[in-house]
Amino acid sequence: MSVSMKRLFGLSASRRSLVQGGAAVAGAAAISRFAPATRTAAQEPTPGGTLIVAFEADPEILDPHKTTALIASRVIQLTHDTLVTKGYDGTIQPGLADSWEVSEDGLTYTFTLKTGVTFHSGKEFSSADVKYTFERWLADEASPTAYNFAAISTVEAPDATTVVFTLSIPNNLLLDQFSIGWASLLNQEAVEAAGDQYGVSAVDGTGPFKFESWARSQNLVFTRHDAYTWGAPIFSNPGPAYVEGVEIRIIPEAATRIAEFQAGNVHLVQEVPAADVERLSGGQGVDVVQYEQLQTTYFGMNQAVFPTSELSVRQAINHAINKEEVAFGAYFGLGIAADTILHPGTPGYWPGAADLVMAYDPEQAKSILEADGWVEGSDGVREKDGQPLAVPYWVINTNENVLAAQILEQQLAEVGIRLETEQYEQTAWFEAARSGEQTAFAIGVFYDNADVLYFYFHTVQMPAPNRFGYSVPEIDAWLDESRANPDPAVVEAAYASIQQRLLEDAVIAPLIHQLGTLGVADGVEGVNVHPGRWLYRMLDISLAG
Repeated sequence: MSVSMKRLFGLSASRRSLVQGGAAVAGAAAISRFAPATRTAAQEPTPGGTLIVAFEADPEILDPHKTTALIASRVIQLTHDTLVTKGYDGTIQPGLADSWEVSEDGLTYTFTLKTGVTFHSGKEFSSADVKYTFERWLADEASPTAYNFAAISTVEAPDATTVVFTLSIPNNLLLDQFSIGWASLLNQEAVEAAGDQYGVSAVDGTGPFKFESWARSQNLVFTRHDAYTWGAPIFSNPGPAYVEGVEIRIIPEAATRIAEFQAGNVHLVQEVPAADVERLSGGQGVDVVQYEQLQTTYFGMNQAVFPTSELSVRQAINHAINKEEVAFGAYFGLGIAADTILHPGTPGYWPGAADLVMAYDPEQAKSILEADGWVEGSDGVREKDGQPLAVPYWVINTNENVLAAQILEQQLAEVGIRLETEQYEQTAWFEAARSGEQTAFAIGVFYDNADVLYFYFHTVQMPAPNRFGYSVPEIDAWLDESRANPDPAVVEAAYASIQQRLLEDAVIAPLIHQLGTLGVADGVEGVNVHPGRWLYRMLDISLAG
């Protein structure tokens, strides 16, 4: 086995500084400084076999326009392609488009498409499919991701291999957005034939794997698209894929997932529980690849719901949290404590966040609450106007989230706040958190660039993914500026202002930037973890014969 990146960083008793890190970003010249985590092949790839991958939960849906769930994106990228791809170095490279041109004013994008590409159904891919995909997306008012392309005013297909996008205003991130899984290209005939079942019982993409079946809470089965030869240049293998198929098994219980992995019944484990990483690293028949990623786990607070509607409560929660204790107690040191929602390696990260962040200070938390009229009750829980300071806290039921919630319950209790944890299976969490009824919640977010700030905090993103009830005109203006202004200095200043205001308003309590982990069984070769796309399209993965 050869693993080029085993552990990039971790926490020690005092917070360690980051190794050089970064990721793709804000603007057209985005370059990632994260090295990919790889497991190189010991021999020439051996075609054949079915790759078994363990997930902890089902994807929400496999329609790219209807979900923001990370698991869904990872699956959609197996079955679909995008106009462009993002390289392991963060640069934008060809996908189903061989080339493109951007007008000087930034308002016209012209793509020249590959020829000879077919959908799984056998239909030939053309510019008409691109036009349909984006017009469908932009017309879907319920889509949680269509906002990425709101600047597009028209999509034209003057011939079978040419697509022209005309924008109403410039968008610094448009090429980057064309590479995300949500921008996967669709077959109009298949989508319209399936109706609401597209992405549930029917999928027809141009990707390296064909959708075969989905038994909820059991497995998803995919077979190789044998005609696939148009893999992006970032892959060593342009296609077809080496493995004959991929089976994703849904194994919610971490202990069972790891037991199946160690028994040789699973080749890859999407995320190895932090408690098992050390034990499994370099173990008999298995190993764990650890990789740096742009990720933040945070404690979110809804400003439209009492008591997190009160600034004093949000500030006190921030001061009551010992992030180092959470990082070690729940995540076993696999990451760094977070100052803001942006990882320090993200272009656009504001260094001043480290000075403005609300540090762990239980006495300060108590003082803030007392000054705002929250008095300690006989049971230790503070009260105000006859109402206890009780905060419902919704978490996805992973081991790490549950452990973190138990630690947070104890920490907040020390300052008189009762945290009431409610556990959800992942798909149910996303459904519930669209209601607007959540008070506080935990979520881990993965992102490619600083535009995650727009994703979460622009008013147009309410009620989800802006689950914070947070609507501030200045924030909206800065976010719009960050997307449309061609001056990098103006964009950087906008991002700094946004992060400063978010810290002042205590919208979230940042917890940790997690290190990614991937369980890899012996005999699995060609693993290449992308900083923002995980295993991307699995074209280079093979099973030793």
